[in-house]
Amino acid sequence: MNSIIRILSLFFIPTFLLAAGSGEVDIVERSINFVIFFALIYYFAADKVKTMFVERRNSIAESLSKIQDKLQESKKEKQKALKQLEEAKKTANDIIETAKKEALIIAQKVDEQTNEEIESLVRQFNDDIAFERKKIERSVVADTLEEFLNSDLLTLNKETLVRTLLKKVA
Repeated sequence: MNSIIRILSLFFIPTFLLAAGSGEVDIVERSINFVIFFALIYYFAADKVKTMFVERRNSIAESLSKIQDKLQESKKEKQKALKQLEEAKKTANDIIETAKKEALIIAQKVDEQTNEEIESLVRQFNDDIAFERKKIERSVVADTLEEFLNSDLLTLNKETLVRTLLKKVA
């Protein structure tokens, strides 16, 4: 509304100035001509001007709407990225905890395997000692028998020989 008044005043001011300078008083006719001229322009151009302003207003509103949509999308993307970051942190913590547990389990298994290997080596050592002991005993028995059998000084019967061997072995 203010713009219409401003436009009309721009048209009326020169009319008053020109009318004041001349001796004739035809201001009424000129004013009527101006009003008719303005009415014709308004009649023919008003719809186009209104349409132009409505289109401009709609394009501005559409631009604003697009900007707001982009802003909403960027906010959603930011939230999504933050959620993914939190999930990644949680996953990283889970992986670290799992790795610690696995390291502990592996260390326990290594300890168990080492203990089993040590026990196996101890058993093998004890078995080897027992085997060597039996081997030495057999050797002693064989040497003793050889000594008794090869000696001509003693003549023993079988019972005495068996008792002697049992005493020597025990």
